[in-house]
Amino acid sequence: MKRPYKLTFSADFSVITYPQKTVSYSIRNAKEMHWQSVRNQISEQTFDGRYAYLYYYEYWISEAMDLPIEIIMPDLHLIYPLLNEVRISGKRKDQEFTFELSPAEGAYFYLAPGQYQLQLPIGHHILVGFVVDAGMFRPPAIQHFPFLKNLVQAKKDGSLTTLKSVGFRVGPITIKYLCILFSILNPNTLDNEHILLKHLIFLVDLSRFKLLHASDSAQPLAKQIKQLLEIMILQRGAQALIKEIAEVFLTAPEQLSREYQKFHRLSIQDDRNKLLLEHIQQLIVEHDKVGTTAHEVGFSGPSEMNRFIRKMTGLTSSQFKQQAEQKFKR
Repeated sequence: MKRPYKLTFSADFSVITYPQKTVSYSIRNAKEMHWQSVRNQISEQTFDGRYAYLYYYEYWISEAMDLPIEIIMPDLHLIYPLLNEVRISGKRKDQEFTFELSPAEGAYFYLAPGQYQLQLPIGHHILVGFVVDAGMFRPPAIQHFPFLKNLVQAKKDGSLTTLKSVGFRVGPITIKYLCILFSILNPNTLDNEHILLKHLIFLVDLSRFKLLHASDSAQPLAKQIKQLLEIMILQRGAQALIKEIAEVFLTAPEQLSREYQKFHRLSIQDDRNKLLLEHIQQLIVEHDKVGTTAHEVGFSGPSEMNRFIRKMTGLTSSQFKQQAEQKFKR
C-alpha cells in the first residue's frame, strides 16, 4: 500500500542518522527516519504492507510547533495515541475541520486530500496509525461497525469532506497487541501479509468493544462478551485470557463470569475451552505435525496441547487429529 501523505518540515529541521533519543516501541523491519531541530526531535517508523500501511511517529517537543501534512490520497486511517501527555490538536487548512487526539483515546478518520496541520504541544507524544483498506467493511461485516458507516461510504464515494469517528479507549490491552504486531513483522516470510492483516482485523474488532459512546442499538453485555471471546480464541488461541476480556469491558472477572453464566447458562471458562477445542480441531487437520498446530494455537508446545485435549476429550493429540480428519472427510 502506498504512503498517502507527505510531511513538510521547517528549515530548522534536518535529517539525522543517529538521534539523541531512541523510540519507545521499536517496530521490527520498519523503515526509520529521524528529524531534529535545536529544540525538538521527531522519529518515524513505517511498514508498507499490501493490505495496510503502518506508521509510527514519536515526538519530543521542547518548543511547541505546527507540522504541515499533505494528504495526497483519500483513505481510512486508524490512529492510536500511545503516549500523549496532553491533547494534540489538528486542523484541515483548506476546510473547516478540526480535531483533537486525547490521551488514551483512539479514533478512525477519513482523510480527504488536502492540507492539514498537526499542532504539537510541549511534551513527549506517540501516534501510531494504520491506513486501512475500507473494503474490509463490506456487508455483512459493516453491521458490526455502525460508527464507521459514514467514513466507509465517504471513502467509497471519494468524498472531499474529512470525517472523524467516535473515539475508543486505548489502554494496556490495545498496547499489548500493538507491541505483539510490532515484534513479528517480517517481509522475508511468505505469511507476513497474512500476519499483518490478521492482527489489523483483530485490532479493528477490538476497537468496537471499547467505544466511548455506545450506540442505542448496542447488544446485551453477555452477547458482546461472547463475540469478543470468539475473536480472542481465533487471534490468541490458548493464550486468550478471560481477565483481558473483563478489562476490555471495564468489569471485574467475577462480575463478567456471573453475567455470562446468567445469560448463556454456561460458564465463560467452559465456553472458552469448548471454543478452543473447536479451533484446534479446525487447524489440526491442516498440518502434518501436531507441534505445528500447538504453536499456531498458542500452546507452549505439543505436550501442553496434548494435556488440554486429553482433559477435554480423553484422547491424545494424535487420536484427536485422526478423529478430526475422519469428521471432515464425511
